[in-house]
Amino acid sequence: MTNNMDTRSPLTVCRGSIVNAVYRTPEISDHQGNPLEEALPPMLTTEQMILRLQHFPNYSESMRQASDEVRYLSIQNAMRFFSPMDIHIDLYRRFTNVMRIGYAGRNPFPHGKRSRPSVSDSFDQYGEQYKAGAPQFMSTAAGFNIAGISGVGKSFSVERILKLFPQVIHHSNYQGKPFTQSQIVWLKLDCPFDGNPRGLCISFFKTIDALLGTNYRFEYGKKRAIQTELLSDTATVAGNHYIGVLVIDEIQRLSLARSGGADLLLNFFVQLVNDMGVPVVLVGTYRALAVLSGEFSQLRRGTGQGDLIWDRMQKDDQWELFVKSLFRAQYTRKSFSPGDMGKATSESSAKTLSDVLYEESQGITDLAIKLYMFAQERAIDTGKETVTANVIRSVAKDKFVMLRDVLIALKNNNKGALARWDDVYPHALKEYFASLPENGSAKIVVQGTLASAPDIQATISAAGMAPSINASSQMLPDSVSKMITQSAGNGSATASTEPVGKHQPQREPILPKIVKSAAAKKTSTAYDALRDKGYVKSASEFSK
Repeated sequence: MTNNMDTRSPLTVCRGSIVNAVYRTPEISDHQGNPLEEALPPMLTTEQMILRLQHFPNYSESMRQASDEVRYLSIQNAMRFFSPMDIHIDLYRRFTNVMRIGYAGRNPFPHGKRSRPSVSDSFDQYGEQYKAGAPQFMSTAAGFNIAGISGVGKSFSVERILKLFPQVIHHSNYQGKPFTQSQIVWLKLDCPFDGNPRGLCISFFKTIDALLGTNYRFEYGKKRAIQTELLSDTATVAGNHYIGVLVIDEIQRLSLARSGGADLLLNFFVQLVNDMGVPVVLVGTYRALAVLSGEFSQLRRGTGQGDLIWDRMQKDDQWELFVKSLFRAQYTRKSFSPGDMGKATSESSAKTLSDVLYEESQGITDLAIKLYMFAQERAIDTGKETVTANVIRSVAKDKFVMLRDVLIALKNNNKGALARWDDVYPHALKEYFASLPENGSAKIVVQGTLASAPDIQATISAAGMAPSINASSQMLPDSVSKMITQSAGNGSATASTEPVGKHQPQREPILPKIVKSAAAKKTSTAYDALRDKGYVKSASEFSK
């Protein structure tokens, strides 16, 4: 029966370029003689990387005079605006490192580069036999984790950086030797909405099929029902095609996986790194920290390039650079600039447009870009034809109705209110946990139970929130809502951090209390009192 499935149908996934291999001398001599390394493009300098990453929509001053309809449409180009920041430079270095270091341990021609005999060869008459029969693979792969607040541009930035590398490199021969292989330099997938491992495997096969014209989806995913077999097949395909880095986005969805599903996938990622040498990068919101901090092995594998905690932008030079770049494309009749002063209000003194934009977006880049778009639309609608502080405040109030509570809580640093959204909580708890005593005497009341403050703080430390404490414990998925709940009256946190024994009475042990009561009444001996309460049993209780 002929399979008529169109494996080249377009997919709504991140796609990159497909090229034929052109080999060059790598930057490090240890990487010579490895076609996987030599086919990679050269490493970019910071200046080159910024020029390749940045994207400013086509714009000219004449567009200010276009019709309203044309200007409304042109304003939407801001959604594709991208201005590289320090964090993007860091992210590029991480990706280029994990790819090249990972390929160092997967050379298809392990004896291709051998400039001189090893000194140790003369020590053992079996040296050549060892080299011929011993396994050559030694994993040098190391991934990392990215966690951050929603809207800061994690996914968009990762995709733009990945596209600095070709996605597929087709090899035919290397140094006169046949080498017919399709090297997949990177692959980015979204975690299934329900965290189902089978769904991730099917998505993996479909994406490979679309890139290479293979038939893995039909071959492996059509009739298989056992998840472990699918995962094993996925690992085999990943190794066979020399995947340079596998990026799994929206990893927080693993918190919705059915019993055992999250652990199964996380262990599978560890296997990819260990057995196949495929670096794995996991990306998600702060909610993903509850999933990623459960096993030490996962934490360790996720620090191959160090954890990356991606919080909202601070109001500093980086923010000013971002706003200045954003304001380059203006479609109102009258011009404006980030430094323009707004009128003083009853609530605050006069602020610049940059200040107001930060105040209303709280440094979340996605919201800032949308506010800039909406403000220009409002300026055109009202006939003012320029963006002012009041225009920005007006659209923020109208367009961000459902986000209003979150933004106000972020602005006021209201930890109690922020605890309602577990993908925002690390910002709320950063200062809270940092203020806890480090002598181990403090306790936190967690809905009626006692938990050691340093133990819980250790989990936050795994996310980079409290560097003075080492990670050592497991975070519960609802840990934030359990640790901090909003008071009905004033919205303050109900978590208690009082040192035990200082302000809180310690509970008296049960057995001494029974003995003490019997002695006071003088009605029975200590033995009789303990027996009457059921703490002393007959010696023959368990005899047959």
